[in-house]
Amino acid sequence: MNKYKIEYWSPKNETVVTETGFRYLNTSSVIQREEIWEGSKEEIFKRFDESNNRLRYCNGSYYKFEDETLNTEYLNWYHSLDENTKFNMYYGGGVVD
Repeated sequence: MNKYKIEYWSPKNETVVTETGFRYLNTSSVIQREEIWEGSKEEIFKRFDESNNRLRYCNGSYYKFEDETLNTEYLNWYHSLDENTKFNMYYGGGVVD
């Protein structure tokens, strides 16, 4: 069983006041926590895709591989999937108009 370090990123959402008194919401993403996921690469890739799909409407939160090489492998794996598989992974069996 392989172990992979996954980072969970989320926006700061902190109010910042500049020297001139201008206020704005800092929404830059920062690492909130690191997680260790266990499994084969394909299991990890599927879990990664599913986890990020669940977060797609959550104000900019997302998972990211700590290792850029693993991220490249994930992208190659994802692009090698047929369109029907990608569609089913994205919509998860939901009804699409």
